[in-house]
Parts: sequence; structure tokens; C-alpha cells
Amino acid sequence: MNRISALILIVIVSCKTIKITECNYIEDYYQTMYKADLEYETGNYEKAFDLYLITFKKCEAKNTFTFNEISKFTESAAILKKFDITYEYAKKQILNGVKLNRFESNENFNEFLTSKYGQKLIKEYHVLRNQFETNADFKLRDELISMKRADQMYRNKNYKENIAKQDSIDKIHEKRLIEIFKTVGYPTERIVGQTNMDNHVDVELMLLHTDDSIRINYFVPKIKEFVKNGTASPLTLGRIIDQYYLYNGEPQIYGTYRAQGGGYANMINDLKKVDSNRISIGLPPLELTEKKDSLVRAKYGF
Repeated sequence: MNRISALILIVIVSCKTIKITECNYIEDYYQTMYKADLEYETGNYEKAFDLYLITFKKCEAKNTFTFNEISKFTESAAILKKFDITYEYAKKQILNGVKLNRFESNENFNEFLTSKYGQKLIKEYHVLRNQFETNADFKLRDELISMKRADQMYRNKNYKENIAKQDSIDKIHEKRLIEIFKTVGYPTERIVGQTNMDNHVDVELMLLHTDDSIRINYFVPKIKEFVKNGTASPLTLGRIIDQYYLYNGEPQIYGTYRAQGGGYANMINDLKKVDSNRISIGLPPLELTEKKDSLVRAKYGF
């Protein structure tokens, strides 16, 4: 069995109901959420709202890395003047570490904030913020930020002269990440706050620097579990596998790495298989991804 076949088997081996404990985010959540995200980016807020609502009835709403669906759903509800729903999901954001000024600085929330629901949110804000701060693990957040700095200590400069030192740091991080995954699970924004709250929290960066054997035999199946339960991003899972292939001279199978100058870095030729692989771990099909990227470039200039 070749390396690609073996790894796909590891990933695969590793109910559609409102009961959250029975939700499989890969099967029940992501694909509908991606359709909602595309509608949001096109400005079709009514359609986006409806699709997000379908998604959230199947599984508890999450903020998937780079998609931020709770935020977009809340804004869509505000634009559509569904202020009762705006209020409920704004509270969810605050409990995940979002501050009130995020809403105050967005003109799409102006009318909501002056409504009875917005005024209620403002009155409750400090209680909600205290609840987030009480439940969050800021010590772990600080540790992860320090780990990220150490991860880049010699990679930013003089790497060749300090490979042994950097490898030693990576080994320490490997061991610590295993401990965190076993005791805490994947560090979500509810646990450690938003990734960009102050200094950037980036667990994925450290996962990309794990030993091949530990990555394939522990981290890949473990992250797959976290993707299924909605705590880790499918993109993280795809990247730690694709990077493994690329670094070992083989084509990537999920298309999570772009090539300089456009297109994808070395990737299997069968695009239908790429899409099948992507959907199997909760990623959107390539066509949908490229549509979204095109809209973002047109909208924001990057």
C-alpha cells in the first residue's frame, strides 16, 4: 500500500439530529455552512441567513477558521432586522471573547444597538464578558503564544546553523500538544479566546513542525476527531496532511497549498478525487473555494 493510500485509510477509519452530542460536523455542518458563506460574500443576506439557520439547527454554531460563521450570521440577522436572533448570536460571540466595540464599530449593527434587543445586550455585556473571562484559560493562551514564538525562534533566521536547537524545541512542543489535546481538547476560542485577540494563537503552525511518524499516527487521527466534533478546523487537518506529502516529494491530496504564481502546489491530477477527499474531511470543493477567493479579492483587494 503506497503512502497516499495508507494515509487516506487512516483518515477515513478514524445523525442528522439537533442533539449536539450526535452531530458529526463533517457530515452535518460544513458543506451547508460553506454555501451560506458564499451567499454572504455575494451580499445575498436573506439566502445566507436561511442556510446558516439550517446549519445551526443540525449542530451547535461554531466559528470555523477563516469563515467566522457566527459573526456573519449575526451580521446577516442585523441587516435583515431580525434583532431577536441578532441578540442571541451576539451573546454567543461575546461568550467566545468578542468585545462590544466589534458591534459598535460596524454600521450594520447601528439600528440593532438602538433597538430594545441591542440595549439589552449593552446592559448585559459586562456580565457576559466576565463569564467569558472566568471560563477562559488565559494561562494556556499565554503558553501557546510563547510556544509559537519559540517555534519561529530559529526559523526566521540562521535556521541551518541552529537546526538541532529548533528540533529540540519542536520535540518539546509535540509532547506538550499531546498533553493539551488529552486534557483540554483542541484549544478553541471559548477556551483561549479569539486567535487574533491580542497576540496571535496558532496551534496549526506547531502541528506543521511535528515529526512525520507522530503526525501520521497520533495528530492526524486526533485532529480528525476534533474536526468531527467541531472544535478544530478542517483546513488544519488538510494542511498537516498535504504538507506531509509535499515535504516527502509526493503530491498533495486536498489542495490546501497554493503555488507561487497561481494554481496549486504539486497535487494529484484527478480533481474529482481532490474534491472527494476535501469533502471527506469537511473542506469545501475547489470550485466553491475559488469562487469565494475571487469574491474576497474583488471586495478587499487581496
